[in-house]
Formats: sequence, structure tokens, C-alpha cells
Amino acid sequence: MKKNKLITISILASLLLVPFMIPAVKAAPASYVGVAEEEVYEWYFDLNFAAWTTSGFFADGMSETIGNLFYTPQTERLFEVYDSWAAWSLDSSWSATIGTIAPENTSVILSDWSIPTNITHTQMWVEDFYWHIYGPAEFGPWWTSYYVVNDSASFAEQSIYGGLAFSPMMIRSAAFAPNNMNWATFAGWANWGMANYFGAGNLLAANTTVTALADGYSMYVPVAGYENNTKTITINTTYNSAGVLNKSSFEYGADILYTYELVASSSDGVDPVVTSPSDFLVYYDYSGENITWTATDANPGNYTIKHNGVEVVATTPWTSGTSVVYNITDGLAIGNHTFEINFKDSYLNSMIDGVKLTVFVTDDDDPVLTSTPSDLTDIDIGDTYQEFSWTATDNYPSTYTIKRNGTVVVTATAWTSGTPITYVVDWALHYIIGTTTYEIILSDLNGNTVSDNVTMTVNPIPTTTTPPPGIPGFEPLIIIGIVTIGSIGLIALKKKKKR
Repeated sequence: MKKNKLITISILASLLLVPFMIPAVKAAPASYVGVAEEEVYEWYFDLNFAAWTTSGFFADGMSETIGNLFYTPQTERLFEVYDSWAAWSLDSSWSATIGTIAPENTSVILSDWSIPTNITHTQMWVEDFYWHIYGPAEFGPWWTSYYVVNDSASFAEQSIYGGLAFSPMMIRSAAFAPNNMNWATFAGWANWGMANYFGAGNLLAANTTVTALADGYSMYVPVAGYENNTKTITINTTYNSAGVLNKSSFEYGADILYTYELVASSSDGVDPVVTSPSDFLVYYDYSGENITWTATDANPGNYTIKHNGVEVVATTPWTSGTSVVYNITDGLAIGNHTFEINFKDSYLNSMIDGVKLTVFVTDDDDPVLTSTPSDLTDIDIGDTYQEFSWTATDNYPSTYTIKRNGTVVVTATAWTSGTPITYVVDWALHYIIGTTTYEIILSDLNGNTVSDNVTMTVNPIPTTTTPPPGIPGFEPLIIIGIVTIGSIGLIALKKKKKR
């Protein structure tokens, strides 16, 4: 047997499929499948962090010993599982929502474990999700393919003869057993696998004893059964009557290292899926218009329909996959009308979808701007409140947008004929020197438009020049006097020399 064919996350990840592979046609599940589409299951993974070290489990090297005995991928071995959560002392919850259940099939499904048996089974696509109990982190969802096999012997093989229960992450791939389990039969096959399937690689595996419980199985290893274990190992794994994993616990001596336990379930945790018709336009004298919705759900319930927020169809039953047709009243007023349907299933999960109908008339006239703002041309930096206001008229107003330097700053917003539209300039723009251009574009129901541009100019910070201060004692009049006296002295001196 080539047991080295295991991949990193074993069956759980090797069966990972993308959602587009989900069959479109709902299949009736086989009788041994105890779960149903849209059911939700939640497990709580509780790690007793202190016990992993104080019990001597790590000191005895049990993580590697067990991982090697049962061909556990490195990332799913007990030390790696412990280490990935211990740094934050986090527990976690794991959920599975049953998606589509396929028709029964018979084929080889355990080739990754070198088990070539043709097994009759039902494949399910399940939406998985997990999150930290004491932290904000959430992961998922992702789609995983699970198999529900048809009998106890096949489930023993699917559980890899009990070997998957030696890791809380591995046992998840055997989370759904058939609802017709005979646990004595399972235990018999599991003991055979310990001695022959695993024992062929390491005789120590045969020291594992599998015992049937009323609702599952127990595995026991005596002291030194795995050579270095100084304490006994006990693993108890149980399932509920529907075949859903109920609890798996790992004990090293008297210490419980972890429990993985079903804590909640719901018969239906999925909203109806609704086809969404497109918005559409009709001419004002329309007749015979309607809107068609189709919803699917495993447990359909009732629907209501509202027109502009007012109920027009009271609570009415619906059938999964059957269209709901609403006939629109003739003669609705010109303008926009919203029709909203609320599909609920029998567990009150709901999905709402809205369709906008626009009733229009032939209109080639653009909206008319009756009031426009002036450019703001003398704004000092830091003047922190400026606004523009426009008023327009039109028989069939629709929406307006505003752009700043070509970039939309107000997305399509409804406007009313004759009512001012006010835009307040972002305060930060009062500190940007230069000119900013604003453009408003108003449209009516028929796509006619009018636009207006306005600018705001923020002045630069003013600059001033001040002459340097005079030197004390060198005022202009004193300087002129000194120069004059000096000149007269020079003239008298020259005349004296001539004599």
C-alpha cells in the first residue's frame, strides 16, 4: 500500500470543490442519509491548553508517534493543531451548512488512502466556516465535498479504521455517518484495520483497541502501547441519530486534551435564492405589464409584495422553483415606482428583491435652470463655509450629479422641480490655493439634461515688503548736513592754496 500518497490536508482538503460544480437539479437523498439540504451544524473546539504539557503528552513525543502511526499530514498532527491555537489561547467554532445532496453513486472515494474499494455513497457539497470564540477573526466560507457512505463497514473505511479520530481536524472529514450504523460492525472493521492496514506499517498500531459504544466508538491504548506513552490514551467519538458527529474527545491518562463537540444545529439556516428581474420603463399609457420572480428553497413559506412601501399582495404561499407573477395596475402616475417582494421560508429565513418601474411620456425638453450661483472669486484661505445653490424646473425630474474638477462628488440623487439644490464645499478645499470647478448635471425621466459650471477661487497668502530700519544717528537730514559742510570746507581749502 502506498500510504505516502497523503496530501497536506488529507481528505478534507482533497475533496475541496468550487461552487460552480454544485448540481443545478435537486436530488432526492438515499435513505441512509440522515441530513437534509440547508441544515446547519455547529461544533465547538475546546483545547485544554495546560494539560498538553502538564500531562507529559509532549514530553513523551506522542504527537509525532501518533502522526507517524496513522499517516497524519504534518499540518494536522496534534502538536501543530495545539501550536496554531495556543499562542492566543483561543478556542473556535466550526459550522457546516448542507448545500446540495447528489444522487447515490458507487465508486472509489478513498484512493488517497490507498483503499481501492468501490463504495456506495452519496456526495454532498457543504459550506464550511470557522471563527475564533474569543477574537474577531472569521474564516470562510468555503465549499467542501463530503461523502455519506451506505453502511457501517464502509464508514469504518471512510474513518480510516478510526485513524482519523487521532486528530480533531482529520475527524471533520468523517463528520457525517450513515443513519443506519451498527457500531459493533464498525468496531470489528476498525480493529482489523489497526492490525492489518496500519499494522502493516508499524506493529504498534495493533495495540489500539476499538470498542463499540451505543452511539459511536471508543479507542484505547495501554501504557507503553505506543512504546513511549507513559499514560493511557482514550479517544471517544459519538454520533447522533442522524449520523452527525456529536463529540470527539482525546484523553491522555486522566487529562482531557481537547473536545470537538456539536453544540447547535438548525433545520434550515439558508435564505431563499431569488432571481432578480431588471428595472424597466413603460410609456404612460401602458397596459398589461407584470413582474416575474422565481425563488428556490428547501422549505418554502410565504411571500408579500409592496408598491412604494405599501403592501399590495398579502401573505401568500409560494412553491420552490415556481414563478410568482405580479400584474401591475394600469394607469400608474408618471415617475418611478418600486415593487418589492419578500420571500420567506418556513423557518423565516428571508430574501427581499426590488424592481424599479419608470412610467414616462415623450419629452424632449431639457430641465430649465431658474437659479444658478455666481463664481466665488475672492475667497481668502481659511474661509471655511462656502456653498452653491441651484434651482431647476421640469415636469419629470429625475436625478442630479455634481462633479469637482471632473470627478463625481455627489452621485445620482433625486431632485424636485422648483426646490433648491444646495452643495456645501468641503472645508479642506478652502486651504487649497487656486481655482476649483464644480459642475451640476440635472436629468429628467427621459434622459434630457441641463448642466451648469461654477468656480471657487482661493486667493494666495498676501505678501508685504518693509524697508530695512535706519541706522541710529544716520537720519537723512543729518547726512545731507554733513555732506554740505564737508563740501564747503573743501572749497575753502582750495582757495587758500591758490594764494
